[in-house]
Amino acid sequence: MSYIATMLFAAETESNLFSPDQFAGYAVTAAITIINLIVAFLVIKFFIYKPVLKIIQKRQAALDEELEGAKKSREEAQAVVDSSKETIDEAKRKASEIMEEAKANAEKQSQQVINQANEEAQHIIERAEEDAARMKRNAFETMKDDIADLSVQIAGHIIADAVSKDELKKSAAKHTEEILDKEVEKSE
Repeated sequence: MSYIATMLFAAETESNLFSPDQFAGYAVTAAITIINLIVAFLVIKFFIYKPVLKIIQKRQAALDEELEGAKKSREEAQAVVDSSKETIDEAKRKASEIMEEAKANAEKQSQQVINQANEEAQHIIERAEEDAARMKRNAFETMKDDIADLSVQIAGHIIADAVSKDELKKSAAKHTEEILDKEVEKSE
């Protein structure tokens, strides 16, 4: 019996996959694994997850601030662009008004200069005509006197002493005046 007993004892002592000893080992392994998972979870949660979460939240806040700042900067830039466009449009409008005003003033001044030049030219022409008429009268008067003197001299030589010099002058002046008046009427 010893041999059979030994075999049975050996069979009993051999580990079976589902033996109570094996289950006890599984239970201990499972308990240690659960404890390890809990410890790992707590370590990760307190030492890794929370700090990483805080860093992510800070980064998110910083990004939100940057986005908000960018949005405000964009709005300000758009406001500046709009203001600049309005200023440019206003400047163009004012420049156009100034150009129109300058053009109108230039036209007025040119018209005034033309009118003054025409008036001055008309006055110069009138004075020239008056001077010409006066010079013509003076020339006729001088010519009349010269012709009268010449006629008297000629008549005096021809008639000699028969008629007095005063009468000859009067007669020559009368005839010269008639002839010159007829010539002036023809020339006018």
